[in-house]
Amino acid sequence: MMKRKKMKNGALVFTVITALLAGCTGKESGTQVQTNAPSPSTTAGAAASVKPAEAATLRLLTELSSAWPVKKDWAVWKWVKEKTNITINQETQTGPESLALAIASGDMPDLMSVFPPDAQKYGPQGAFLDLSKHLNKMPNLKSFLTSRPDVAQRMTSPGGEMYHVLNDGMGAGNQTVYFYRDDIFKKHSLQEPKTWDEVYATAKKLKELYPDSYPFVFRHGINTLKYFAPAFGILPTFYEDKATGKIKHGVTDPGFKKMVEYLNKFHKEGLTPPDWLSMDYKAWTQFITTNKSFMTIQFIGQIEIMNTQLQNGGNGAHLKFMAPPIGNGSKAYIPNTNFEEFGFAVSSKTKNLDAALRYLDFIYSKEGKDILSWGKEGETYTVENNKRKFLPRFKEPNDLRKEMGMFTTGAYGLADFEASKSLSNENEQYSYTEAAKYQFPVINALPPLTSEEKSAISLLEEQINKYYESSVAKFILGETPMTQWDAFLAELNKMGSQKLIDAYQIGLDRLKKNNK
Repeated sequence: MMKRKKMKNGALVFTVITALLAGCTGKESGTQVQTNAPSPSTTAGAAASVKPAEAATLRLLTELSSAWPVKKDWAVWKWVKEKTNITINQETQTGPESLALAIASGDMPDLMSVFPPDAQKYGPQGAFLDLSKHLNKMPNLKSFLTSRPDVAQRMTSPGGEMYHVLNDGMGAGNQTVYFYRDDIFKKHSLQEPKTWDEVYATAKKLKELYPDSYPFVFRHGINTLKYFAPAFGILPTFYEDKATGKIKHGVTDPGFKKMVEYLNKFHKEGLTPPDWLSMDYKAWTQFITTNKSFMTIQFIGQIEIMNTQLQNGGNGAHLKFMAPPIGNGSKAYIPNTNFEEFGFAVSSKTKNLDAALRYLDFIYSKEGKDILSWGKEGETYTVENNKRKFLPRFKEPNDLRKEMGMFTTGAYGLADFEASKSLSNENEQYSYTEAAKYQFPVINALPPLTSEEKSAISLLEEQINKYYESSVAKFILGETPMTQWDAFLAELNKMGSQKLIDAYQIGLDRLKKNNK
């Protein structure tokens, strides 16, 4: 168990990560998996390394995804049971309040899928276990963190606590990209838009051709702005400006105002659906698959998920990756989301601590990574020319999720993305290659703060975020005229946005000092 010493918070983070590095041999990071078939000796050695363990049952709370509805008989849980003697009872969230309600009820599941802000909020309150004190019981997880100090840093509080562990390996699938109906564009001799002015002009033309359509569609409500903003050279949040090395509030940048003006014009002229603020995945799917929309921004994997549905219609419809259009400045970006934000927290009240730690250690092991990414020979793949190939029943990566539960939230810790990617067709392979060329210089991840620092700004941050979201939505919907923009910025400043900038600057300076 790692004891905390009284020292400056930043130094303690550095000490914790250094201790992780020093405590592991580094000979087996658990992060490299060959895509060819394992040799019999390797398989036998892996099997011998699994010690008999007591039977246990864990409750696991995860997200509910309409793209891969949860099934109780998913094969991943069978494989986990075979390898660990742990039965996973999966529970799903019903809404954004599900985690808070579970914590407040006093009847928390043993394991919970959480985002970093959840860990930072509820961990110091005593809801989640500090996993830094249990790493010696999880040698595979400890080895992974040794090999990836960047991941360890993102999940370590300035005081050295680890209230969650982050998933890793599937970050490329988190990339949000623009894509368009290239069959429609070819039919009407339309060019792929290179700027937001051209997006507007193209949308206008498509609206003339298809009067009942909304040519430009998106489905993440006001949150979509964080996906659009890099095309305007910013993030619409508090983030590190690489040009200055300082924390910046992107909302105050002229590029953000320009983006809002575009979206207001799209809305006013019926080029985007009127209910874009509340559009869910099902509604978005219908717009894409029924000639109602022709340009969008979504997770990269949705290109082929939607293409499958379009091809079933038999009309030659087809979606293709579109380079981000320039909105402001000389270069356009898409968000750099090639990292994972979901992770695991362990209930501080769990009565199955040993099993919870055993589950986490397994899913971050080489063996866990392998079976939860590839499955089992004969069940999910065959071996041809000493290389694994998924069975014909799996046509696209999402089939692995829907049918087997592979790569779904809570069902892996460390993933082999090459397994998922092996089912991607030429169009999707092209999308991944192109997307890597346009990633924004910084990720949307703020430096961690101490619990004291976070509690000092949490209420203010919540108030500013609510004011920002409601105000920007009104500008886009035309309920507030753009002539009131300066008043909006003045109100943000009056509310105390500078206090948030100052707080995160302290966290950023601390990280930079430790990384020297």
